[in-house]
Amino acid sequence: MVEEENGLKTYQGDTLILIVDDDDDFCKALQKIISHWGVKVESTTNPLYAMDLVRNNFYNVILLDVVMPGKSDIELIPEIAELSPDSKILVMTGFADKEIVIKALRMGAFYFLKKPLDSKLLLYTIRRALEVQESEWEYRKIFEELERSHNDLLDQRSRLKHANGQLIETSNALSILARNIERARNDAETQIVHKVRVSIVPIIEKLQQDRKLGDYRPDLELLMDLVDNLTSDTGAASEITSTLTPTELRIASLIKNGLTTDEIAKHIYISSLTVKAHRRNIRKKLKLDNSKHSLGVYLQSNLGNEMAE
Repeated sequence: MVEEENGLKTYQGDTLILIVDDDDDFCKALQKIISHWGVKVESTTNPLYAMDLVRNNFYNVILLDVVMPGKSDIELIPEIAELSPDSKILVMTGFADKEIVIKALRMGAFYFLKKPLDSKLLLYTIRRALEVQESEWEYRKIFEELERSHNDLLDQRSRLKHANGQLIETSNALSILARNIERARNDAETQIVHKVRVSIVPIIEKLQQDRKLGDYRPDLELLMDLVDNLTSDTGAASEITSTLTPTELRIASLIKNGLTTDEIAKHIYISSLTVKAHRRNIRKKLKLDNSKHSLGVYLQSNLGNEMAE
């Protein structure tokens, strides 16, 4: 905005200054001085025309004589301030009236200069006015940016609040859906269990009553245990059936019903050594490593019949 020249700062760029004074010679002389500093400057001796200029143009600094015919400077200051609040008004007068100075400053003047003007003081005052003006613009820009940021944060907060509300609604909807699915699954399981028990259990019970199938009684009891397990809550029986292989499960059922190793071997047509190997595997899978624990008693307690090993 400014450059150093002979120890003084010469204002350049779009800076525009207006001189308002009833003395035409003074206006021309002052305009010449300010123009020499590289600043655009205009002048008028008519205070009413000065208002038209201010209305149609922006002047960074307005040098205003306080005593002019036809219009009082005290009347011009608030009018200029209303039309161009960013302009800096420097009042000038050859009469050092303290009350006029105080009144002018209160009404919006930036500074007071006494005629005849000192060029260095004038330059310093204009420079100071422009620096303050630029600072005000910077502060305003920062404030507007902060206000925009604040509004953006409020807007983001509102969007986040809305999104959070939608997430809560979605979560509630999913919870309701999950409960409905679980209820439907339970209803379906109940219907399946009922159909299984109604359809299969009577058949097994009828086969158990047939004396010709006596050799298959342990197998039928195992089958009944499996049906009971499938149609009841999970527990130790469920753990046993899910842990053992079909052959181990069959042998476990025979053990539960009191058959010895040799009897089991004869019943399912395998060697006694194979039966013993299966018994060891069954105990290991059921975590009955302690030999004091009776496998038969354990199976009896968890699979239903009162038999001993």
